[in-house]
Amino acid sequence: MRFVIIGNSAAGVAAVETLRRLGGFQHRITVVSDELTGAYSRCLLPDLVAGKSTEYSIRLRPAEFYRRLEVELLAGVAAVEVRPGEKRLVLQDGRELAYDRLLVVTGASPVLPAVPGVKAEEVFTLRTLRDARRLSALVPRVSGAVVVGGGLVGLKAAYALKQAGLAWVTVVVTSPRLLIRQLDERAAAMVERELLNAGIDFIYNARVKAFAAGPQGRLTGVELEDGRELPAGLAVVAKGVRPNSGLVEKAGGKVGQGIVVDGNMRTSLDDIYAAGDCIQVTDRLTGQKVNSALWTLAFEQGRYAAANMLGIARPYPAPLTRLNSARFGGVDVVSVGNLEGEEVLAQYDPLSRTYRRLVFDGERLAGFILAGKVDGAGVYTALVKSGRPAWAYRRQLLQGQVGSVSLGTLLEQGKKDLNRNCHINTAT
Repeated sequence: MRFVIIGNSAAGVAAVETLRRLGGFQHRITVVSDELTGAYSRCLLPDLVAGKSTEYSIRLRPAEFYRRLEVELLAGVAAVEVRPGEKRLVLQDGRELAYDRLLVVTGASPVLPAVPGVKAEEVFTLRTLRDARRLSALVPRVSGAVVVGGGLVGLKAAYALKQAGLAWVTVVVTSPRLLIRQLDERAAAMVERELLNAGIDFIYNARVKAFAAGPQGRLTGVELEDGRELPAGLAVVAKGVRPNSGLVEKAGGKVGQGIVVDGNMRTSLDDIYAAGDCIQVTDRLTGQKVNSALWTLAFEQGRYAAANMLGIARPYPAPLTRLNSARFGGVDVVSVGNLEGEEVLAQYDPLSRTYRRLVFDGERLAGFILAGKVDGAGVYTALVKSGRPAWAYRRQLLQGQVGSVSLGTLLEQGKKDLNRNCHINTAT
């Protein structure tokens, strides 16, 4: 059987490893990637710009990965058409690949504002290794930058540029504060203070009107809708991403907030599967159809898709899609699940600069924010994912005493499992 995978990031790597682990070496695997390099961590691209990491250190797998697993890697070539009826994939260079099972893990692409000058050479996104290389090459030749976007990607880019040595960095934020989708006001203020101390400036409630160019066509500044113009030698746009679902949609497949897949990661097209940032999933807490845009979910989905491609039925459980973590200087932040709910408890300790916010839906912990010290984040996340009753432990959770909470919930679950087993044994 021949498996063809379009994409070579987290979901693709996980799928390759799972296909070999569960299916052995009797199947042929071909990976098609529009990038020339092997798989790398996109999450660490800001560290590369900052000079804290190297291209070698951000690789997901060693150079011999593909050879060792006997995988054919077609690098630097894009897939342009899928022909489901013929079970063939058409590449940009005219080649056609036959497949028995096709996995689409094409990821997502940055969203760019429709304003003049956005395609200037000095206006960047930070999504690929090529972006990071070009950005790093320009940094020594300019004194300042403007970052458009106050989300995680934008703030990581701003902090990286400052660490790389730029004299000044200004972040333009459409909303009235930072990280409006990930944090509440208190936690966002902690991040803002840390970044201000690092020398980063912020402009809120502002929108970009144009990227201005000088006589030589090079970027000179960023014009805002209120008339202000910010000088800039480079700009980074971080306004979210859009799923790369075009191949499947063009082939007649269903697309919503991303490529629509069923519980076994199958698209609406025969023998075509999809995983990672390009797909639509159902959020475990809200039940809403949303784009899957988390690195950890991409790995998980790649494994599930590969198993199902081999005929090993493994239904993919509804994931928790609201899960964010980051570090800015000395401030760590983690936010998981719903940030609003029936009961909200919050506590800030100015001495330790630690903040915790717990959101309860009845007895269960439906979401939380940790800022400053994030010890025990895994316990909080496990409670959100499991839906186990946690209200009785609210004081310990609010104070960060997660050791007793972890032990208590495990014992409680153990008793339930024991009672359930006893009931089953008695009934049989």
